[in-house]
Amino acid sequence: MKSKGKFRLAPDGNPSGCRLHTLTCGLVLGFLSIATIVAQEPSGKPDAPTPKTSQTAIPLPTKLAEIPTAAKSAPELDTLPDLGTLATRFLEYASVRGCPKKDCNIAVTNFVLPDGNTSQYGMQLADELSKELASRRKNFQVIDRSLLQDSLAKDRIPAKSMNAGVLRSIAFALKARFVVVGTTTKTNDDVVQLSAEVFDIADKDWAGYSAVASLVAPISNDDLSPSEPYPPLPPITATSSGEKVYRAGVDGVSMPNCIYMPNPPYSEEARKFKVNGTVLFDAVINPVGRLENTRITRGLPDGLSETTIATAQTWRCNPALKDGKAVPTLVHFEIGFRLY
Repeated sequence: MKSKGKFRLAPDGNPSGCRLHTLTCGLVLGFLSIATIVAQEPSGKPDAPTPKTSQTAIPLPTKLAEIPTAAKSAPELDTLPDLGTLATRFLEYASVRGCPKKDCNIAVTNFVLPDGNTSQYGMQLADELSKELASRRKNFQVIDRSLLQDSLAKDRIPAKSMNAGVLRSIAFALKARFVVVGTTTKTNDDVVQLSAEVFDIADKDWAGYSAVASLVAPISNDDLSPSEPYPPLPPITATSSGEKVYRAGVDGVSMPNCIYMPNPPYSEEARKFKVNGTVLFDAVINPVGRLENTRITRGLPDGLSETTIATAQTWRCNPALKDGKAVPTLVHFEIGFRLY
């Protein structure tokens, strides 16, 4: 599916003449330009404009799902005293789901803060629960947490991107039948409440079991600050050939004008798991109007990050100008992937 579109920023930085299915433009961080594209699942029908409002990403359940008849013996929603008891209850629930031995793998995701970000404490707590599960396992295998962290770091997938489709994709890659998610909330100076849920990935209705545990709070509040299992990227200050990179709207530098921006395609794997979400990437629009120094700052699994970068290499732009001369300019792009 190919289409042409135009990305143009007016001299005052406001979006002007944006087109490409649904394409909006704006400014971030004061003077850095950002283009937003919504990529749809390809179909056999002719291309048509995307509706003004797009379907939101599938949210993870926030309450205990109704347990099928076969699993009625699973514990009800409980308030538990510690991680050990929580691990025991999760394994009991997994047992009543009746999965075969080779399929009974459990993965523990990074626990998040109420705003959806993860933290050093959330990752540490997930490590501890994973160890508790491993010490009690019988017919279950607990996925090595380092494999999850490596997967998130590879595509720079933040905690806020962990919706249902992304979670299913990552679970499939890790060969996990059950996935544990959780939220940490500091209730006072001494206590952090962990609200955790285990989901059966094989169940299309997200059958699961939820429980709450009150734990000793970390000594440092920094442990509860937003943090991801990968480091921030260094700033881009020069092109691959060593030229200085400018910022549009600063020191007399005009806005770039991209004239050809086809949508990145959905991969078969991403369609299979209904992966929805946003890919952010930085690129330098060089003096001949091509993108270079392209890098993912926030990605998605199943090759969507890779197809985004590959497609961006085909884009064509009119470069920014300074004193009438074309100059390389840093641009931040946002690609929204939505399945309808």
